[in-house]
Amino acid sequence: MFRRFTTPAPPFTISGVTYDDAAGVAETSTLAFYHTDQHWRALWGSTPMDKIMRGASARMSQGLASDRARTRHIKAVYRATGKVIGYARWILPEDNDSIRWVDAKTREPSVQQAGAFEVAYEAYTEDGRARWMDGEMYKALDTPIREAEIEEMRAHEGPFLVLEYLAVHPDHQRKGVASTLVERGLEQADAVGMKVWVMSTAAAQPLYEKLGFELFRTVETDVTRFGISEPHRKALLMRR
Repeated sequence: MFRRFTTPAPPFTISGVTYDDAAGVAETSTLAFYHTDQHWRALWGSTPMDKIMRGASARMSQGLASDRARTRHIKAVYRATGKVIGYARWILPEDNDSIRWVDAKTREPSVQQAGAFEVAYEAYTEDGRARWMDGEMYKALDTPIREAEIEEMRAHEGPFLVLEYLAVHPDHQRKGVASTLVERGLEQADAVGMKVWVMSTAAAQPLYEKLGFELFRTVETDVTRFGISEPHRKALLMRR
């Protein structure tokens, strides 16, 4: 008689995001970057983390409700606690509806919800950015990589499924959460033969390469004028 071996279920589940998840997604996202990305942390200067998190939580529901036609959100929830430990945001291509991914699409908010989301968002937004964020530094970090991304995406021709954002709680990193969140998007793209695009931190680049992404450009920005000796680096990768 042969003994049958089964792979144990992971300690987390993957599902679509609801507005009730806003605070959990905001907490995980804030902790993920605050503790692992010195450049992101520097954007906030002396602003304490709990204050940053409060603003992120207030703004999150509006973010989840925005551009519902093209944006998809998925989360990882730890079975033992029921808490959100990972989050991924994907952008579908314009003028191409081959990917539907309905279970990752947030529902349309009620009129009352939409109004409340907007009020909370505006309360923690200044000049189009999160309140307390250093606008000059943000522009210095963001502009070079955005310009490079536009060039590369034009050169490699879409349509693309874009992984716009990925965050995993520090206590659950390197435990398969990030790769599982990414793989869910890859399944959607592979089903219709679509390319997948991502802008990655240097720390996350090996994960994407392991999943079949190819590096096309690394953008390095000197940030010594902001008191940081380590250059800001981002990688542009694509999976065919």
